[in-house]
Amino acid sequence: MNKKILWMFAMFMVLAGAVGAQSVLDNSLSLHNVSVYPNPVLAGGNVTIRFQLYDSYGSFVQTINLQAEGSYPLLNVSPSNTTDISEVNPGVNKPYYSYTLHIPATAPSGEYKIYFNASYYGLGATEMVASSSMPVSFYVQNKPEIKALLSNPSPSALYSGYNQTVGLVVENTGYGTARNVSVDLVSGTGINILSSVSKFFISNLTQGQSVTEPILVSAKNTGNASIYVGLSYYSSTFSQHFSSVQDVNLSIAPSAQFSISSQAGQSVGSGATDVPVSFDIRNTGTSDASQLQLSLESNYPITPVASTAYISNLPVGASQNVTFLVSVDSQGVPGNYPVTLYEQWKQPNGAANQQFSGSENYFVNVGNQTSTVTLAVAIIVVIAVAGFVVYRMRSRHAQKQAKKK
Repeated sequence: MNKKILWMFAMFMVLAGAVGAQSVLDNSLSLHNVSVYPNPVLAGGNVTIRFQLYDSYGSFVQTINLQAEGSYPLLNVSPSNTTDISEVNPGVNKPYYSYTLHIPATAPSGEYKIYFNASYYGLGATEMVASSSMPVSFYVQNKPEIKALLSNPSPSALYSGYNQTVGLVVENTGYGTARNVSVDLVSGTGINILSSVSKFFISNLTQGQSVTEPILVSAKNTGNASIYVGLSYYSSTFSQHFSSVQDVNLSIAPSAQFSISSQAGQSVGSGATDVPVSFDIRNTGTSDASQLQLSLESNYPITPVASTAYISNLPVGASQNVTFLVSVDSQGVPGNYPVTLYEQWKQPNGAANQQFSGSENYFVNVGNQTSTVTLAVAIIVVIAVAGFVVYRMRSRHAQKQAKKK
């Protein structure tokens, strides 16, 4: 009976010593001289954690297995690149250990914690397995990503030879807020930016938010053209600055374009009615024009009488003469007066019911009054003078005959 009690007491002492040794060994390892770079770290980038190990046990520990662990979205499971260390001496150990972790681009902003967990052996009353869990904290900041694109770059909206407005969309496709977004526009090949606003500023763009700016452009050629967009912006805390130059492509379709000139020496007089005014219409564009309708509009003293003309088809490089009838007020002062020609037509590359249109300003010369009344008066005067001369000649001849008798 006494031997049984002594054996149970001995086993209790052994177990007590083992438990005591393990409680002393646990958390004996800790991190020393910890550095985190960068901090904060941008989502989508890498963060590097560097440190030394400190042994507070008072004796060496051995066969250390060290690895980083964390929860989603930083780490789903422990990384495969664990570190095996044969022995750590008491106090601060000289070697530095470095871990680089990739931060997912979708990680929300906030403070994150990575645990460096170590398992190891140490000697107490008996050799025991112990562990330490050593946390490292750092801040993750969402990264904004600004993209530029056009809202209407298709050929149906952009034609060569004309000034047109396109919508430049500036959008935040990233996961963080962008601050102080500066946009700078530069014309590329085949395009001219005509807008007075070639630079603009957006104070704040949250995730998924966009701003559309109307840009007036002139397309010079057909095919592809570019607008270069310089972007500069900051992260939500202004701690990071980003910049890029993006090439925004446009597709430019062929289009008819007209050069219209009046006939040389053409002039209408004040008071004239139903006077013809002719123009030469030339297609200088890159597409044939069909069903071309032209309308003449004018201001005082010129009034259109027959103000429309029609051309069934005008190929590229071809020209045709059209004539309108106008009247001029008799009180009109001589000079050059502006008239406007409006063009409306269809193109082979347009939709079935799509109408293209344009307009140009020209001048018609108004000369001095030349009415039929004035001409009649002049004729009467000439006849009267001629009659008087004939009368005088006959009178003198009669006088001479009388003297001879």
